[in-house]
Amino acid sequence: MQRRTAILLGALAFWSTTTLDSITASAQEVIVAPVLNTADGSEAGSSAESPMIRVALVPAEKKDPFKPQPPTTSEEAPVLEPATGDASAEEAQPAEKPADKPAAELTPSKELPAATLEVEKEGKPEQPAKPEKTEKVEAEQPADVEPADEQPAPLMQDQQAKPIKEGDVTPMAEVEVEPVPMEEPEVVPPLPGYVQALQPRIHRVLDYYYRTQPGDASKHDVWETMHGFLPWGVDALIRTPDYRQPVSAIGWVCWNKPCRGNRLFAVQNGQLMAKQGPRVQGHHGQFLAMLAQSYVAPSYEIQVDGQTFTVQDLIEFEKATCVPKSELTFKLLALSYYLPADATWKSRDGQEWSLERLLKEEITQKVVGAACGGTHRLTGISFALAARKKAGLPMDGVWEKAEEYINAYHKHSFQIQNPDGSFSTNWFEGRGMDRDVDRRLQTSGHILEFLIYSLPPEKLTSPEVVRAVNYVTTILEQNPRHDWSIGPRGHALHALVLYDQLVFGTKPGSRTQEILQTSHD
Repeated sequence: MQRRTAILLGALAFWSTTTLDSITASAQEVIVAPVLNTADGSEAGSSAESPMIRVALVPAEKKDPFKPQPPTTSEEAPVLEPATGDASAEEAQPAEKPADKPAAELTPSKELPAATLEVEKEGKPEQPAKPEKTEKVEAEQPADVEPADEQPAPLMQDQQAKPIKEGDVTPMAEVEVEPVPMEEPEVVPPLPGYVQALQPRIHRVLDYYYRTQPGDASKHDVWETMHGFLPWGVDALIRTPDYRQPVSAIGWVCWNKPCRGNRLFAVQNGQLMAKQGPRVQGHHGQFLAMLAQSYVAPSYEIQVDGQTFTVQDLIEFEKATCVPKSELTFKLLALSYYLPADATWKSRDGQEWSLERLLKEEITQKVVGAACGGTHRLTGISFALAARKKAGLPMDGVWEKAEEYINAYHKHSFQIQNPDGSFSTNWFEGRGMDRDVDRRLQTSGHILEFLIYSLPPEKLTSPEVVRAVNYVTTILEQNPRHDWSIGPRGHALHALVLYDQLVFGTKPGSRTQEILQTSHD
């Protein structure tokens, strides 16, 4: 008996040694953001200064054959009746200039901090009761058009693309994480079956794109990097020349590291400033707006030329540089998130500003022809309305007009929605069903993102919205290896992330944990 036991133990020791050696040789270490803050703003066992969680990432060719894999087929989306009725170019990256020479490699003395989330404010506006009084909006109103009889062009698919399948999303290895106390679940009515059918498909698409397309600091400039992390927020990773493993994308930019040789921040007279132009940020306030949509706290660290600042310093810079009759879209979006709803301040030229003044400036400017067809302008207005309503302040005057403005574009968006669920490829100008798959993802992704931000919760499960979510999910699902432009891809994926959060209850900043849970279910 003793001899048999010794033989058995020896065999087990040999098997475990060779198996662990092979796994260790093939594993790649990555860094993941920590657990997000609690709803009251207190930290849940992690902070910007605490070390980031490290995870072993097993390549696809070395995946464990004994682990359950994601399903290979998805439930069919129901056939829904098309919506009829009538509203309307696109945020293009600024014209490129010759790239600056990449900066010399840096060797940081410590790891980049993981971005912390501030979740006491929600990016999702709550819809107020319909105002009894209807005033004519001073800004441009969309005009209704008669429904067109023509059928939509068939969904175009990249000839080299193959739908996302079982082996495309590699399970991650076990990770030890801090337990998070579970809250009592709210009693909510069950979602309709045709809405529930979207959840596994959305998760499979989000998991695939998150795992297969991290940013690359040597290939992507700042503008591309920020659009790459837009869907994932503090979970976003980027490959860099300074670290062996991917690091926090938000941390990389906030520490002013080079992205394709370009750095976002500079210091003037001892104060932080953010550059604007080709290969950095295309619009004033754009990077701060990306941080707001990622729920990054104002206390998060920014480092420039050996000096330490915070996101709060970037907020002060954007407040000080407000200029009348200029594009204030991204400033309105960002400052509506970070400032009290009744905040006032002075710009560098001594003018008095407030969120109400920013809103007045924005609704008197055009939507058609603005960045990304005007979708960002509408999103900024929606953020301002959400902040005002959350603060319990009166929704009168310019605020009432802004509500009517947004409601008009809700109606118009669905009136010109195509029967296949996509939105007009002519933005809000009128009906459009371009056959180009890139154009379809660009317009449908941006418009869906705006609608999810601004519609009341009960409207997110309406047939019109479900058709649009199904369309964007399908186009990404059927073309996983298509070379999408980073901007349109980022906004389309962000729309699905928002839908996942608001309808299915996925918490912001939990993409990595969701993948880990899925791979071990």
